[in-house]
Amino acid sequence: MNMHDPERRADDFEPDAVPWPGSRALTLLRALHSMLNGEADEDALLRDVCAAAVDLAGYAGAWIGYLDEDGGQLRGMAARGTGVVDGMVDEDEIVTALHRGLPWVQSISGSAGGTEAAGVAVLPLEDGAGPFGALLLKPADAGAFHTAEIELLFEAARSLAHGIGSMRAAIRHARAEDELRRVDRARKTLSAVNRTLVRATDEHTLLCEICRIIVEEGGYRYAWVGYAQHDAAQSIKVMAHVGVELAHLEGLRITWADAERGRGATGTAIRTGEPSIGRNVLNDPDLVLWRDEALRRGYAAISAFPLRVGGTVIGNLSIAATEADAFDAAEADLLSELADDLAFGVETLRTRQRTLEAEAAVRRMAECDTLTGLPNRWRLRIRLEEEVEAAKRDHRPLALLMLGIDHFQEINETLGYHQGDAMLCEIAARVARVVPETLNIARMGEAEFAVLLPDCDAGAASRTAQRILTEMFEPVAIGEVMLDAGGSIGIAIFPGHGTEPDALIRRANVAMHQARHHGHGMALYTGGRDRECARRLALIGDLHRAIDSNELRLFCQPKVRFSNREVCGVEALVRWEHPRLGMLWPDEFIGLAEHSGLISPLTDWVMQAAFRQSYVWREAGVLLPLAVNLSARDLRDPRLTERVRNLLATWGGEPEGVQFELTESALMQDPSGGLESMRRLKDLGIELFIDDFGTGYSSLAYLQKLPVDAIKIDKSFVHSMLSDTDSDVIVRSTIDLAHDLDLEVVAEGVEDRAGWQHLAAQGCDVAQGYVVSQPIPAETYLDWKAVDAFATRLVN
Repeated sequence: MNMHDPERRADDFEPDAVPWPGSRALTLLRALHSMLNGEADEDALLRDVCAAAVDLAGYAGAWIGYLDEDGGQLRGMAARGTGVVDGMVDEDEIVTALHRGLPWVQSISGSAGGTEAAGVAVLPLEDGAGPFGALLLKPADAGAFHTAEIELLFEAARSLAHGIGSMRAAIRHARAEDELRRVDRARKTLSAVNRTLVRATDEHTLLCEICRIIVEEGGYRYAWVGYAQHDAAQSIKVMAHVGVELAHLEGLRITWADAERGRGATGTAIRTGEPSIGRNVLNDPDLVLWRDEALRRGYAAISAFPLRVGGTVIGNLSIAATEADAFDAAEADLLSELADDLAFGVETLRTRQRTLEAEAAVRRMAECDTLTGLPNRWRLRIRLEEEVEAAKRDHRPLALLMLGIDHFQEINETLGYHQGDAMLCEIAARVARVVPETLNIARMGEAEFAVLLPDCDAGAASRTAQRILTEMFEPVAIGEVMLDAGGSIGIAIFPGHGTEPDALIRRANVAMHQARHHGHGMALYTGGRDRECARRLALIGDLHRAIDSNELRLFCQPKVRFSNREVCGVEALVRWEHPRLGMLWPDEFIGLAEHSGLISPLTDWVMQAAFRQSYVWREAGVLLPLAVNLSARDLRDPRLTERVRNLLATWGGEPEGVQFELTESALMQDPSGGLESMRRLKDLGIELFIDDFGTGYSSLAYLQKLPVDAIKIDKSFVHSMLSDTDSDVIVRSTIDLAHDLDLEVVAEGVEDRAGWQHLAAQGCDVAQGYVVSQPIPAETYLDWKAVDAFATRLVN
């Protein structure tokens, strides 16, 4: 085995060698150059090169092989003649030589002069990345390969490798251009579809236009949209199609069931909810049912995309192409986006249609109450606005009556809504007997009616209201049941009670509630309740700001044991230092907080302030339990225990230094839930008190279950126990009951020494009230304790 020496030239060989051996290589090189100029197919080129080497150049055999992906073996691509690979060469040696990048000749026998040993010439085929194959040639005689011949053959191999590389590059370029063309086709189609989606107003028109764009502008063979039917056959209804007849599509009998006719592209896309891309009609076994017809119609590949609306696949967009290799990844991605956009367009149109239908229904309902046939609130508002403008222009009064049916909710709950509706219709008829102009009567709410009286003063309005109440005096017969049709009427007059429609409606409604509250049947608006409501609304807004801006102050009221007259704890109280109204007491804002959703933030503020104050006292050497009130809403908060645990972790101290007071009425709103919340608090080691005991109507059996440490007798009983025998009995019985249950008793509202002495005689445990101290700022408690004012009051 000899390696070719690249320094040797053809001139070094003997001139009398006839014919010159390089002529074979030159003939092959010329033939190869001619082939490279005209051949466009790589396999054909390889076959032609082998044929030229044998038939034209006179070599005994020619063979071309390519290295596999690992570069360890050669795979034959073309051959001609004999003696090349049939045992004459060692493949491992060939592969080794190829990786050196130089031609190599297997020696058979030596020779003299300027010749190489006879054998097989191995010529590497290389590109920029290294060798990718080899050209093997076997001479026709036993003569050796001359160096000049090897150089020419090496040149031929390089030319062949270059030609193959150029051919592959051209193929890649053509393929890339084809892919770009297809992607561009899909992109243009997508763009046209999106423009159509923006302008679409009708679903069927949209589907047809999308199919047209795909075929006429996108250049696809055909497109169609189908909707999945939920019948026994799971059939697909054709909704739109272009490029193919409806009869053909229906004749395909495609289904989305997992059956023979459901495993094509369309059925698979609907059934799986995933695109079915590039299904080749020629070789896809699941498309054999439709192959002949597809070939006759000139399409070779099919893709189908699911249309998903509202999270559910409603149908398909199916597209056919004439090219068997259509729908590459980039094109498929764009078409998938197109299908998604189409589905979004369908969903948008359906939503828009539902909105239009809803708007139409709203417009029908806008002026008429469906139950009574009377104008409704919206229509009355417009009518009132018109009459107010006329009254302003003509300087005349008008009246608005608001009629509310008493106890209507109880009728619904007792007899049912059907009977309640019948009653409302009867009342509407009775009002219409007093006010025949039904355009001036409106149903304002579930059990409220309004009556507009143009050119009517307060006196005339009151008389009309009385006639309406007289009509309603007679019970209403609903089947065999007689129902009381009692009502309350509020009256507002233009211009005295307001000059705008909304103000008149609001004030007539306020007057109606005044009439119901006082039991007078009817009432003219007086303004007090309206102003009070406005004040309450303003306070709600201020309270939210006060919590965030720290305008609240922590007060406390000490509690003292009867046995040793020592302070045993304090109750945390909150005061609001309003910047405009001054100091506000809890009665003025706790109710607002409970009804406005601010009670939890307010409780959080109080707990934070109480825990911080306990820390301050501990730092001063005072260990004093501090009790915080919890509302019914706090008991329902699943995070209550976590809130308390976080405060304990933040401020330290023992759980015994914390007490919570829960009103009996709050516990009775949700007995089982309240009991569970109390158990979780008790598990933290916290003492629990029942506040305002005696006002919540709890049973003794329920009280026995509560994990509490003490009960607080409501101050209403304590205040009157010395003057009212019943209150005294309640106080004494409560003390005895609590002691029997091993609970402590705290008396609230102990105001003087007489009350103190009476409760002490009854065996009460703890007193809280003005006899001990009025509520004081928490930061002044230590000063209060130092002067011992409580002991002085009891002595004096």
